[in-house]
Amino acid sequence: MPDVETRPVKRGPTSAALLLAALAAAPASAQNVIAQDDWEGFAMRDPGNRFDRCALYNRSVAALTASPYEMLGITRDATGRIGLLIFYTPGTLTRGATSVDIRLDGRAPVTVPGEVLSDFHAGVSTLDGATVSALRAAKELELRIEGHAIRFALNNIGAVLDRLDACVKTYGPKSSDPAQ
Repeated sequence: MPDVETRPVKRGPTSAALLLAALAAAPASAQNVIAQDDWEGFAMRDPGNRFDRCALYNRSVAALTASPYEMLGITRDATGRIGLLIFYTPGTLTRGATSVDIRLDGRAPVTVPGEVLSDFHAGVSTLDGATVSALRAAKELELRIEGHAIRFALNNIGAVLDRLDACVKTYGPKSSDPAQ
């Protein structure tokens, strides 16, 4: 039997390619572009074509499609839960459950549960009311996952949160149609 060289699988570029393909190939009915100031994003649907959530990212859709790294997303689902999507550089994170330290404007950090979804991307599904209130007026956000810190300057996040609320009202389920 010949010797075969084995190499470890590197998923960073593959994960990024899948994210980019999903953004570029999503049918118009699956995602509706939304915007607020310098933030752009989507009203998203799940594989069953039911409303999933609205998300705004701290860059344009064109910029996030070109490079989905070192960026922030804020989400709102149909029940009103506010969440975060945190994007690092490839190879930074390890998939699985994690803790996310959130520091707003230099205040004491708040630790919340999160999920590392790829080697560069993590999500927090729900922020508590006090954190959302502080986020609304914050000027700087620092996040720390697995010892890796990333900072974002914030401007007018109250308007971003309001736009997410309006997005859910527009694209989310209507009281008479829970499957929407």
